[in-house]
Amino acid sequence: MQTSNYAAARYVDILTDGGFKAVFGDAANKQVVMDFLNAILPEGRKIHALEYSTTEIPGVTLANKSVRLDLRCTAEDGTSFIIEMQRYSQNNFFKRCVSYASKVYTIHSERGDRHKYDIPPVYMIGILGKDFSMEPKPLDDKYTFYYEFREKDTGRVVCETISIIFVELRHFNKPLSECKTIVEKWCYCLKNIGSMDRLPAELQEEVFKRFFEAAEIAKFDPDKREKYISEMFTQDDYINEIETARENGEKKGLEAGRAEGEERKAVEVAKAMKGDGMSCEQISKFTGLTKAQIEEL
Repeated sequence: MQTSNYAAARYVDILTDGGFKAVFGDAANKQVVMDFLNAILPEGRKIHALEYSTTEIPGVTLANKSVRLDLRCTAEDGTSFIIEMQRYSQNNFFKRCVSYASKVYTIHSERGDRHKYDIPPVYMIGILGKDFSMEPKPLDDKYTFYYEFREKDTGRVVCETISIIFVELRHFNKPLSECKTIVEKWCYCLKNIGSMDRLPAELQEEVFKRFFEAAEIAKFDPDKREKYISEMFTQDDYINEIETARENGEKKGLEAGRAEGEERKAVEVAKAMKGDGMSCEQISKFTGLTKAQIEEL
């Protein structure tokens, strides 16, 4: 979707910061968030009520800075859910997710339970875009990945503590006509809604009607619409800055590599000339190397 078309597009692009915040980050859409979570959470773990929580998590020590999450919410039984949208690859992303989930889990343990450690579970859900891959060689048709504490040999989970779920949209390439499960349909929607102009006939379930309605830009109030478009322009500016820096870095790298190659070639020629008994002055004249460089050969 081109920048100039943000206001003209019918639905937001969920895989952008602005689109994610406009839909999932709006407390008025908590039912949409519950619909999504109930689709990807394990069997037996369903949410019936949800409240939004602060997205700013203080550091563990005074020296640590606070971190800001994309979305954090709490179910009626105290279970915390962190939802992060990550469109592009990032070093140590898995460790970052573990760190975030651990911080929230630690906060639960500090709420005066007299060290009984009856701590509600924490689920970290990452919606990973097309250019990100957590599993380099995934199984066929596998695009959701579930990580938790298990006993290595038996696979037994003693109790719910910290769980991490990744929805890797890079691995999801099914056309809508082949999407049969609710998870497949969610993956299709998350990946493609930004380029769609209507609710498809294959997505007539109530959960998707709610999702498409929440993502429809024309239904935003003026302030929300203006904020969304502003954030999209800001994101484009940021991406352009990154791309420019990358291109400049590549150019400088090529120039540095070319200069290094020319210097290596000059050194080889100088060695041969020196082996033939030519003087430093002659070698310097033909190779451009300094006298000190030639004497070190």
